[in-house]
Amino acid sequence: MRTLALLACLALPVTPALADITVTNDRGGSAVISRDCDRGNGQATCTVEGTYTGAEGKTAFKTRVRTAERGSFTTEVSITGPEGKTRTRERSWARD
Repeated sequence: MRTLALLACLALPVTPALADITVTNDRGGSAVISRDCDRGNGQATCTVEGTYTGAEGKTAFKTRVRTAERGSFTTEVSITGPEGKTRTRERSWARD
């Protein structure tokens, strides 16, 4: 019976259910996170965007774009704080 339940859970499409989530904590802060992926021509690009609001109403944003191809990937992360300052960093990895 447990095996059947496990197989049923694994057979369900998980990605659409996890595409957009909203989380609220017990102190009044919240996070709204969305995920979108495009795949094709041997490449996948996934974007995760988050809006984070503190209990005082200040908001910050985070965007992560990850592009993967056979043998390499690149990740770019941009963070905008409550004061409007944006920081961006990029990392790449390639197999020789």
